[in-house]
Amino acid sequence: MNKDMYKKILIVEDIKSISNFIRRQIDAKLHFEAKCAYSFADTRKILESEDDFFVALLDLNLPDAPDGEVVDFVLAKKIPSIILTATFDEGIRDNILEKNVVDYVVKSGLHSLVHVIYLVQRIYRNQFIKVLIVDDSRSFRNYYQSLLVTHKFNVVLADDGQKALEVLKDNPDIKLVITDYNMPVMDGFELVTNIRNQYDKNEIAIIGVSAQESGILSAKFLKSGANDFLTKPFEKEEFYARVTQNIEMLEFIDELRDAAIRDPLTKLYNRRYYFDAGEKLFQKAKKNNIPMTIAMMDIDFFKKINDTYGHDGGDAVLCSISNLLKENVGEHILARFGGEEFCVLVYDTDQETALALFEDIRKKIEQNEIQHKDVTIKITMSIGVCNQVMDSLDEMINRSDEMLYHAKEDGRNQVQSS
Repeated sequence: MNKDMYKKILIVEDIKSISNFIRRQIDAKLHFEAKCAYSFADTRKILESEDDFFVALLDLNLPDAPDGEVVDFVLAKKIPSIILTATFDEGIRDNILEKNVVDYVVKSGLHSLVHVIYLVQRIYRNQFIKVLIVDDSRSFRNYYQSLLVTHKFNVVLADDGQKALEVLKDNPDIKLVITDYNMPVMDGFELVTNIRNQYDKNEIAIIGVSAQESGILSAKFLKSGANDFLTKPFEKEEFYARVTQNIEMLEFIDELRDAAIRDPLTKLYNRRYYFDAGEKLFQKAKKNNIPMTIAMMDIDFFKKINDTYGHDGGDAVLCSISNLLKENVGEHILARFGGEEFCVLVYDTDQETALALFEDIRKKIEQNEIQHKDVTIKITMSIGVCNQVMDSLDEMINRSDEMLYHAKEDGRNQVQSS
């Protein structure tokens, strides 16, 4: 799914200070386009000309719609909605949840408005998360699915454990499994055990569900490898809280892993990842006579850039060049080696094609214009290439470094290869 989709937010709130705060936060933190309406009439006018909003934030009590009329109107446009309310009791809660909204927030201070921004971001990220529901009851499968779709998750279904394993095989990007206990063919315990034989808790989260009120049952699910457990019936808020908690734990672990292998400024892979992944590819190339090319790339006169435009200008250049390299290197391994130096490993590509790739990159960098504040910065890059598989990965990197030195000595802005 295209991550550039769904970036328009509708804010309906009659207190302008609240509306403006939310709009500014959405712009600063999420970079979404926010449209503000201050009444039911404003909302009607906006939706007459555009209704492609990703989500709407709706004040429950407007001067010209004191009984939540705006909620029904916006939901009829099939726009997911988060309700903002200044007052709250059980009756209001039940009425809100009956409307199948995304969530509700009680306006009780700054922290509640910050939570609104979090909810919008969470719903946006859910679009790219796949959840597997496993239950032999069609009605429960449909119920879980409706809850998850309201929060924009991608949902796949299975009616027993054996089919669930087949779905997992066909959908390796599933991040969460919600499974019933009592099912034919393969029950929930056996399914959890099978999943854990293939995926650990840091890869796929599992929530066990059962109508049996037994502490032993929940303990058995958790001992089998589930991350969490729910007893039917449950409140919608509890369901969403458990789902979100487990998804965010996986995301946090992924962020930690990513931080360990990526350069914090450019987000390219770092030296550690390059050597780990590169060594594996080198061994395969050596064993199976597969072509492999290493290129060391260095920005020309980078110290002068820092001296002229400051370190923030240098950082802007590094980020711009990193993005250009990512766009052109494709599936090959690209890493920032340090400072203004980058290294690329091209695997299973003939020498002529690899050299043409680096010459094309050199030309694009030379033609590229980097905008920084009110100035345009142009740079060039020297590239040294080792296009023969040698005795070790280190030897290939050293050879490409030698060729980079020759490119610098011979006038820069060129590709030299051995």
